[in-house]
Amino acid sequence: MAVKLSERLLAAASLIRGGGIVADIGTDHGYLPVYLIEKGKIERAFGADIGKMPLENAAKAVEYYNLSDKIELRLSDGLKEFSPDDADEFVFAGMGGTLIKEKLAETPWIKKTKYHFVFQPQSRAEDLREFLFKNGFTINSEIAVCEGRRVYIAFDASYTGEAVKYTLADCFIGKLKPDENAKLHIKNQMSRLLKKYNANAGTQKEQAELKEIIEAMKEFINA
Repeated sequence: MAVKLSERLLAAASLIRGGGIVADIGTDHGYLPVYLIEKGKIERAFGADIGKMPLENAAKAVEYYNLSDKIELRLSDGLKEFSPDDADEFVFAGMGGTLIKEKLAETPWIKKTKYHFVFQPQSRAEDLREFLFKNGFTINSEIAVCEGRRVYIAFDASYTGEAVKYTLADCFIGKLKPDENAKLHIKNQMSRLLKKYNANAGTQKEQAELKEIIEAMKEFINA
């Protein structure tokens, strides 16, 4: 029986370039690498997690699908137990954007054009996008999908080494296309920012920045 992915993980899987080795950082049950190999999209994979229990769950999936020769499980805090030649693509699909940013920041060798990254931040995607913009990465494409009552986003990025011009609104909207799911996601983000803006708690500069972001969000929603 083939492994079935949730809508959010299918979105992440669709952004995988394929043809090489993928490291799934924060693999949890290990379903994503199993799916990618079953579909013939990649040759081999790593499933990494900071917790022993998630890796035990992943080990059960790897054994069930008889893929122990193609999937290596690794106890790792982010990319700390990885070397530059281990994988071609890296997936971060179970952490908040701020945490992903921190894991990338402590791994300087990722700044190579040969690598491809797929991200699905569970919160604060704006922090991750800003880090990428500041550090020479280009966001290639973004997807928004609904799963239950929640909208998830996924995007892929590559290192170019070139400075990226961006606005604060770009950190929240990225390269999302104004479809139904993306608009719902931006509406949710705008609701959060409006509460902060209406509380009038920040400095004059911070209030002006919030207003700029909110206006850009309104344009996106009305597109």
